[in-house]
Amino acid sequence: MATGSVASAQASIATMPIKNLQDPQLRRRARLMGSVVTVTADLGPEVPVDCVALISTTLGAGAIVQARLSNVTNFRVILADTGLLNAEAQDERQGNVVLVFPAPITTRYLRVDLTDGAAPYMDIGLLVAGQLWRLLRGTAYGLREGRVMLDRRDRNPYTGAEFPVPAIVNPRMAVFTLPALSTAEARNQHRDMLRRLGAARDTLWIAELSDSMAERNRRSIWGAMNAPGEDAATSRDSLPLASRGVRLVEMV
Repeated sequence: MATGSVASAQASIATMPIKNLQDPQLRRRARLMGSVVTVTADLGPEVPVDCVALISTTLGAGAIVQARLSNVTNFRVILADTGLLNAEAQDERQGNVVLVFPAPITTRYLRVDLTDGAAPYMDIGLLVAGQLWRLLRGTAYGLREGRVMLDRRDRNPYTGAEFPVPAIVNPRMAVFTLPALSTAEARNQHRDMLRRLGAARDTLWIAELSDSMAERNRRSIWGAMNAPGEDAATSRDSLPLASRGVRLVEMV
């Protein structure tokens, strides 16, 4: 949602306005007052959408979420509806909520409804909506998932005493290989991803679309697919196939 417009029927505070949902820095959150919130977005031109995500939220574990797509502003015509779902938001994955539709729907307007018990307000860092690159073939065996440990354990070289210093966040990470990209994927989706993202923009990686909502939130990572100075390229390993290795670290 870097382009287009977002709005909410609920009040926000001056220092945490609704436009923060479009700010790439996750910690610049929008604060919406109340335990029931509706966010609407105008995507501008009609675009294919099969994924909607709320990144970096303060939603509780029992929050309820519903996303709808429409081509009219009053949402009287619904093109797709997730129905009421348990958001399964947890602090361990920054309160991320990732919703996936079965197939892309060409749409212009998005509406997200949230209910969170008796919460006095909801903070949301980023609203994400777009079309997934659904790989023809999965990742290779050897996928590594975990966290980058930014904690420190400084040691006095004279006394041997240790001084543990915990980091505010140890971001989640994933290292994987796309071992069998088709020629069409390498020439189209991968090239387009490089052009759009570069190394300064982030994207959403979903490890497995068939995961439960809770597991999808737990494993999905919002971060950079390409690193500064990296040769972000595919390798032509055979006549019909190419490969690409990726190291993805969560943006916090």
